[in-house]
Amino acid sequence: MISIIIKKRKEPESILMLNRGLKRIRKRRRDMELELRNIEQGYQAECQLDFYLERIGINSNDVVLLQDLRLPAADRQSFFQIDNLLLTAHFAVNIDVKSQPGTFTFQNNARNFQYALHGKKYGMMHPISQVEEQCDQLRSWLGTQWENYPIVNLVALADPNAEIVTDSSSDWVYDWVMPFALLKKSFKRAADQYTQSLFQLSELTRVGYQLAQAHCKPEMHYWKRFGLEQGDVESGVLCPFCGSLAMDRLRVIWDCPHCGGRDRRAHVMSLLDHFVFVKPTMTNQECREFLHVEKEYTARTLMTNAGILDWYGSKSGRVYVLKK
Repeated sequence: MISIIIKKRKEPESILMLNRGLKRIRKRRRDMELELRNIEQGYQAECQLDFYLERIGINSNDVVLLQDLRLPAADRQSFFQIDNLLLTAHFAVNIDVKSQPGTFTFQNNARNFQYALHGKKYGMMHPISQVEEQCDQLRSWLGTQWENYPIVNLVALADPNAEIVTDSSSDWVYDWVMPFALLKKSFKRAADQYTQSLFQLSELTRVGYQLAQAHCKPEMHYWKRFGLEQGDVESGVLCPFCGSLAMDRLRVIWDCPHCGGRDRRAHVMSLLDHFVFVKPTMTNQECREFLHVEKEYTARTLMTNAGILDWYGSKSGRVYVLKK
């Protein structure tokens, strides 16, 4: 039974933004649709895991849970991702979720790994190397006080039809990689193995909140990822009611000519669309062109009061960027 949930996963913001992008963009749609499908599949798989986490059966009910963590790596330039982290007084568990169907093959003492679907091989990072790297980065983040704290690394396969294949030298992989249904057995084995209490619940909670506060939202630079240019993205304010382009500006409110919906802040998400799909900066003129407003004062007011932007430069040369 999970006793404290410090950080619960939420639907990735990228799902919302990719759906918005597909309403504006005709170029690279297949790539965007594949990206969206993979993110949705991964999110649904992680949500399915919650059913099993509630039934893990650890002896102590003092379990702290954090999900969907993205933390600065030791090199201070990159980040590492942890899908599910459970902290107990005796040990921690790091669970990385794989949503893909297909066959996961480990050979030569698991040094060789291949992933295949319907007989065709696809590139995938070695699942065990991946959780080991996550563990190393987490230990570096926690510091020397936690160096003797056991961390159990597990790879959980969401698709019940996913297959694990090993040679005789790699049979130990089954203790690392498994379907959701076998996670409970792994937790019980860890509870039997690690019986020494190392931390109080208050200390686990403290470090849990520190981890949650250090979480960094991923940057959605889809203009760069999909090679988009300004002309590839249709401008205008996207209606929050019917999803159509483009709303008209009526004094202090936006009006949709398609469904008649009205909204005072519909421009905020459309400003975000610009930074996600067009470029990482915006000038007053670019704002007017993208939102379809005429006056410099109107554009400046909309950007200043949006609550999501910072800016630099003088009034005539002011450049707007997303807040960090």
